[in-house]
Amino acid sequence: MKNQSIVSRTELLQPSGDQVWIQAIVRALYQIGHGSILFFIPLIFVNQLGFGATTVGMARGSGALAGVVGHFLGGYLADSPKYGRKQTLLFSAGLSILAAIVLALLPNLPMLYVANVIMGLASGCYWTAADAAVIDVTKSEQRSKAFGFMVLADSLGSGLGIICGGILLSRISQVQTLFLIAGLVFLVFLMLIQIAVTDTHPEGNEHTDPLQGFDVALKDKSLQLFVSINVLFTTYIALVHSTLPLYFTNFVSTNVEPLVSVANLYTWFYIGIGAVLQLPLVQILTSLLKVQVLKISMLLWTGGFFLVWVTHLMPSPLIGMIAAFSVLSIATATYKPFAPVIVSELAHPSLRGVYVGISYQCWSLGFFIGPILGGWAMDRSSTMPLGNDLSRIADSLWIATALTTFFGIFLLHILQRIQTQITQQSQV
Repeated sequence: MKNQSIVSRTELLQPSGDQVWIQAIVRALYQIGHGSILFFIPLIFVNQLGFGATTVGMARGSGALAGVVGHFLGGYLADSPKYGRKQTLLFSAGLSILAAIVLALLPNLPMLYVANVIMGLASGCYWTAADAAVIDVTKSEQRSKAFGFMVLADSLGSGLGIICGGILLSRISQVQTLFLIAGLVFLVFLMLIQIAVTDTHPEGNEHTDPLQGFDVALKDKSLQLFVSINVLFTTYIALVHSTLPLYFTNFVSTNVEPLVSVANLYTWFYIGIGAVLQLPLVQILTSLLKVQVLKISMLLWTGGFFLVWVTHLMPSPLIGMIAAFSVLSIATATYKPFAPVIVSELAHPSLRGVYVGISYQCWSLGFFIGPILGGWAMDRSSTMPLGNDLSRIADSLWIATALTTFFGIFLLHILQRIQTQITQQSQV
């Protein structure tokens, strides 16, 4: 019995096949470049270049809307026998390089919008094709583990990008140089895809028209409900990425250099804790229904946003910041590996790219809502005199967000009932 336990733990630490390893490395590189750009855009353009938080939030939101097109395009290209997963990933890499160059060389308002639109298209194509490729090379019982490794690669890549970005910002005079370096990372990302990634197609995929597949997927009620639920999850993640660092920097005093300290806290306690706990969480939660796991995640988001709200009332805000980042990290690590597994269970093998593309619309919507809502709350608070209740809209944002999680739990309960009914009907 003891030997079996050791074997199962060993297997957990081994993703299924070389292509999963390669996809994990590719994803880490992508997140080093893309994650660092997303994290530092608000801090650089608001605090260093003097743009308004709402303006920057709207620019980020425009990128999220472009991601809607990107996910549809990525789904079509990934399922198309003419292009496939690999070509879609290469296209995404080229767009990412272009966006980084635009941000580095032309740091003005129009180009901020252009760069975010390009990044949105690139992101939509990347995530759709990458997830479909992972689903292709794994069996159903392996996918939670495989996506656990993908999320771990996300965390390690984002953490490294933010740590290195923080160091660079403290040592360079032209802060937009960070974006040029991110472009070099994307170049390595492109080269690795070309050399190491093998294109994959499930059996029978060449006979399926992706455009007809979109019609099938858009009529799937379970997928519609799942996307609605995920809009909440992705809005929460967008708020943590785009607004929470700005909130802690500008509204919560830590008595240390703000830009570097918040970046470090975000890296070690949001990204770092998630990376350390990712695989153990997958091992613990795999035996549960995937919808039940998402319910647990939703409860963790409730607690995490409550802690963010409480932080400004604490005599030592640093403790509250660490606690909030830590709980939100576990919430994210609980959510990310299991959401794509639900999509893989809903999708026909020949329509995986289409289903993933539609399911990822929630990321586009979430990253449209989050930055604009957060930027508005930050700007609205900064214009009000201290002592005025409206000056604390920035604080109230987090408790209001925590309350929305109860609606998410209700929707997850409905999804679980639908899945149970479908399972019972298939067994009759």
